[in-house]
Amino acid sequence: MISELPVPGRGMGFFKVNVAVAAEALERWRRSHAWFAERPQGLVVEKVAGPLSSGIERLLPFGPGRDRELLWDCGGEWTAYFDDMPASDAVTAVSSLCMRAGFEGVVLVDGTSEWDGGRDLQFVVHRGADTVRVIQSTWEGRRAFDTYGDPLPFEETERYTRRLKRERLTSEMLERYCAHLGLYPYDPAFYGQLGYLLSDVRTEFQRQSFRF
Repeated sequence: MISELPVPGRGMGFFKVNVAVAAEALERWRRSHAWFAERPQGLVVEKVAGPLSSGIERLLPFGPGRDRELLWDCGGEWTAYFDDMPASDAVTAVSSLCMRAGFEGVVLVDGTSEWDGGRDLQFVVHRGADTVRVIQSTWEGRRAFDTYGDPLPFEETERYTRRLKRERLTSEMLERYCAHLGLYPYDPAFYGQLGYLLSDVRTEFQRQSFRF
């Protein structure tokens, strides 16, 4: 049933915890910085109810920096992560919070490359402080396919030796890999009706000293 991710062309992340637990951990991490510890009013946390689209709307407009982050319920077991950076930086946020809170996390990127028209794809699995698996197909002056870590039991490793690198990892494969972990990011029905929005409400001048 492949289609697009909730925000086409942008990366996203997942934490294998309840959304309230993820929101508490993310807020605690953000407030641990000295700026927010001294001026807690600079960070606002709100509950957002309704369809996922109502939460995504609260992230707009995207860029230039990370000023807003959205955590969204995915049926209780998983929580989705989005931010408002121009191309999203879920990789940094997910890996860092997994390390700090001991979560299991996944980063997923699936978008069309503006260079060769193929898909820029990334699948990353974190367990606590460890990045246990990375699989990616990206355009870096030419099409590149890279992996890190030991293959997971469900991987279609026979595909990784195909002559055409763009065929070694596909959106359909990402969808199947995610399903093995209990994730269905391409299915709108996977997303619940509740999220948490974290907003950096400082002035632009104040943000010059520190950004998320």
